[in-house]
Amino acid sequence: MKQAARYMIAGLASLALLGALSHADTGEPGVPPPEKERIELGAQSAATQETCIEIMAAFPDNGHIPRYQFFRLAQEIGTDATPAFRAAIREYGQGSVAPDTPIADIIEGIANPVLRQAAPSIAVAQMAHLIEFSQTCDTFIAGQASSLEAFDPTLANGEFNAVIAEDALFLRQVLADVLYRLEADQDAAYGQAVIDYAASLVEMRDNIEFAAFDSEVEELETLFMEDLDGRLARSNDIINGEMNNEAIANAIALSDDLNDAARQQQERQARETLYRILFGYL
Repeated sequence: MKQAARYMIAGLASLALLGALSHADTGEPGVPPPEKERIELGAQSAATQETCIEIMAAFPDNGHIPRYQFFRLAQEIGTDATPAFRAAIREYGQGSVAPDTPIADIIEGIANPVLRQAAPSIAVAQMAHLIEFSQTCDTFIAGQASSLEAFDPTLANGEFNAVIAEDALFLRQVLADVLYRLEADQDAAYGQAVIDYAASLVEMRDNIEFAAFDSEVEELETLFMEDLDGRLARSNDIINGEMNNEAIANAIALSDDLNDAARQQQERQARETLYRILFGYL
């Protein structure tokens, strides 16, 4: 199963690579790069492609939903990782992660509080591995996620992806906390990048919370309108069911008669008044 997934990823990645190479240029439209540069670009991209394929082949292969979750998680983890911050985590990370290491094992290691306390530098190295994968293989990851969304459109559900974003925020917060424990924020060379990264987490958390709040308000508004529509419909049914059409017609006729009688009475009073005015002194 994993081998089949690897072949599928390789095919898609090759298409993406060929597309990228076919559009490469030296800044002059229609002018291909020199042959030497073309060879170097192809070799570099081929190496990157192989690394990306090897890492993606280690993703879960027990269903398209878990694979999509991990692809989207990888995308979210790489957010706001500037070159300066990536240099910082390379500096403070200890050890390296093999490309074929299952990504689930890497995430479990990062989330393990015992490991973070005993060897925080290893947790930094594990997050560095995921961030580098997210940044280096972003084209392949986006292609895989889009393919899975085309296969199953329900994967693009906003609430489903919001949960993935929250998981990524948790892992990014773990990384920031570990870097502060290692006093990376006080490093003359990398401190500002670490501080900026921690600040970006606050903004991301606010965005996630606002989106969740907005979604809840919309749900409440929908429930309220549905309830109101239902109540009005039931009220109308009750009123219409209890109405007697003959009684309504009689009531209307009686009202008209009363109005006519009142009008006639007013006319008589007006005539009598006018008569007294005209002939009162005769």
